[in-house]
Amino acid sequence: MSDVPPQRRPWLALQVTLAAQVMASFVMSVAPILAPAVAPALGLAPEQVGFFVGGVYAVAMVAGLSSGPLVARFGAGRVTQGVLVVIAAGTMLGAIGQPLILFGLAAGLIGLGYGTVNPAAADILGRHAPPGAPGLFFSLKQTGVPIGVGLAGMLMPLGLGLVGWRGAAWAVAFACLLLALALGPAVSRLDGADRARTRTRTEVPTGPGGLSNLLAVLRHPPLRALSLVTCVYALAQQGFLTFVVARLYLELGLSLALAAGLLAASQVACVVARITLGHVADRWVSPRVLLSVMGLCMALNCLALGLLPRDASFAVITMVVIACGATTMGWNGVFFAQLLRTVPREDLVASSGGTQFFIFFGGMLGPVLFSALVQQGGSHALGYLFLAGVTALAALAMLRTPADAAVTIPSTESRGR
Repeated sequence: MSDVPPQRRPWLALQVTLAAQVMASFVMSVAPILAPAVAPALGLAPEQVGFFVGGVYAVAMVAGLSSGPLVARFGAGRVTQGVLVVIAAGTMLGAIGQPLILFGLAAGLIGLGYGTVNPAAADILGRHAPPGAPGLFFSLKQTGVPIGVGLAGMLMPLGLGLVGWRGAAWAVAFACLLLALALGPAVSRLDGADRARTRTRTEVPTGPGGLSNLLAVLRHPPLRALSLVTCVYALAQQGFLTFVVARLYLELGLSLALAAGLLAASQVACVVARITLGHVADRWVSPRVLLSVMGLCMALNCLALGLLPRDASFAVITMVVIACGATTMGWNGVFFAQLLRTVPREDLVASSGGTQFFIFFGGMLGPVLFSALVQQGGSHALGYLFLAGVTALAALAMLRTPADAAVTIPSTESRGR
């Protein structure tokens, strides 16, 4: 096989991965945004949306571990297209919504797709991002999360008023399918020339559900520490996303449209934060240190959101929500920058699948714990105080993690030598 490096297509790779991330994040935001208004009509408590989101992340955890062989066999671009189709199918089931078991199936399909988005994108950007700016490109791709959440915050209340929640959900599903189709030509360019090389570089052990990837992460202190800290950060991120609209709507007296609009505004700030912080992590500050500082900022902002009184002015509420959204969701690109410093580039798919398990575990645990706390007589405000405490502890722990060190994730090929 020729050792000539494949042609890099950084901007095309960014467009594909960003578009897929936007759509996946949009779908993940639909239920939390609509739940305060729609759940009572279905005979459900609004806080039960946390169990739906937790179910999505539970499936996503396993899907991420198993993504390496899929990427190796079909190519990361084709897997990305398939992810969008699977997410669309889950959204369609959710739009039917009766019997309630369909919500469980919907959560499973959405989680199956969502758990594969990042490992596939890691392979695409790992091959095509410029060598001198990986943190910036991963941060640009990760802006798809706040963009998707922000668009959902603006469009879903509008869709609810125009066509009802079921009609809005069907529209989202068709948008997923249209994007999957539209990405076809770009995917052919990204995957075609590199398929043989990609197959060799991304094969992972075939354990049950990619369990070997998870065990490899646990065996190496730098990856283990990074995974556990970002697990807590993900817990805070998903706690913010899942319940901020309910906090503003049910406890602070804002309208649903205004609460969702503030969520959207916080995502604009998050886009700016992710791009800026990704560049900072590439140029000036160690991603490890930057993650610690961001964790402390997360804790302070969650504390402020939890302490807001009902008579707080709209200006104060706006500032707190925007700051909380920017910090709880601004760390992801910096995480990938740190991951690139910790593992060789050829091990990025395997390591991102293993570390993502912990991130998604936090994403599952946050909404479930938050929901349980509210159902046991607590409040959304108390939930944010809890998030502030655990995030502060994780941020301090991040400062004590081992310094950057190259870690090799065992692959099928290397084990056979």
